[in-house]
Amino acid sequence: MFLTTLNLAASAFCVYFLYADDKLKPVYGMSFVGTEISLFVGLLTGSFIPAFRIGKQRNNLLKNGKGITEFDLFVFIVCVAYVIVEAINLKTVGIVLLDTENNHVSAYGGHGIIRAFLVSFRTLVILTIYYKTLVLKQRLNALEIIICLVLLFDLATTGSKSGIFTFFALYFLTIYPLMLHGQIKKINIPWPLLLVLAAFPIGVVMVSVGANASSALQQVGLRLMASGDIFLLGYYDDVFASIQESSFFKYAFYPGWGTILKNLGFEIVPPEPVGVDVFAFYSGSRTSGANGRYNYLAYHFFGLWGGFVYALIIGLLVGYLRHLYTKLDASKVGYFGFLFMVTLISCSSRLIDDILLFGNTSFWAIFFLIFCTIVAKILNLVLRALLIEPPIISQQQS
Repeated sequence: MFLTTLNLAASAFCVYFLYADDKLKPVYGMSFVGTEISLFVGLLTGSFIPAFRIGKQRNNLLKNGKGITEFDLFVFIVCVAYVIVEAINLKTVGIVLLDTENNHVSAYGGHGIIRAFLVSFRTLVILTIYYKTLVLKQRLNALEIIICLVLLFDLATTGSKSGIFTFFALYFLTIYPLMLHGQIKKINIPWPLLLVLAAFPIGVVMVSVGANASSALQQVGLRLMASGDIFLLGYYDDVFASIQESSFFKYAFYPGWGTILKNLGFEIVPPEPVGVDVFAFYSGSRTSGANGRYNYLAYHFFGLWGGFVYALIIGLLVGYLRHLYTKLDASKVGYFGFLFMVTLISCSSRLIDDILLFGNTSFWAIFFLIFCTIVAKILNLVLRALLIEPPIISQQQS
């Protein structure tokens, strides 16, 4: 949400820049101001909606005959799946950081399903490791330590600054409910460590594009403001007319389900992010584009007044999810409930960025979380049935 707040400020700056330069059509300015107000009203109102209780007192993890818990099986399944997906990614796409012709988005042209699988399992691996070490306070085994090394290599070579931020964002999202409920002490991060963390994405830019430190710092700063690009480039009649997608239903609900239906043989043309259309209007290239932002999508799909309602709904959803997250007590939910809520809250800010991106990230991450949990439960039942000795029944009892 910190990065989202920076993006909101950058968006406002870019819209004000257009206004000051006398290049902003009044209806676009009214739409932006109205959707911003609606969002904040929704965020505030959503925080006052009573949050339902999540789970009851958590049962101790049952062990089978070899002392392996269901969660151990879950971690093993997630780690193995992640390694397989990463191997396929390296074989198909390669190391994106060293690809001078593509970025972390365009490199997956034609391989979007691989990117969806990789991002989802990368998120699940990070969360399961955090859950085991921070919530359960257990040590990592040899396999999990190796997975951590693979994960660090993966994150360092993605070429994506946001991918690197995700590693730290998930850490704070994991410990936040623990601190609220007094399960761990508040963590104070010293300034030297903050500087090291801040320098990490700058180092990635220096390696990926060959920039010097000053230029890399400027590029990272501009990237944090890049959500304003959609307004600076897109608040013009001709650009709006060039946007291809007109169905909000398809734009919002294609991610996940649309991909599944398409792979089953249905003729469905996937929607492209609105930012791609805006970027293509100026450059002719469809390799990337700015995030659509809820303000821009609201006006495009619903017009001036309908856009205010859309922004209000987005604010209510994000505000309520954030309020619900403050009620999450790790001691009263199992690993699935905790990981589900952290995954959902980690994706919730993308509702503000672009609902298509929210669908892509949340659907697959939650889908694989449910899938791996079901497989872990089945394996746990099988192992318990095979490894636990049945009770001895005497002849009198029989």
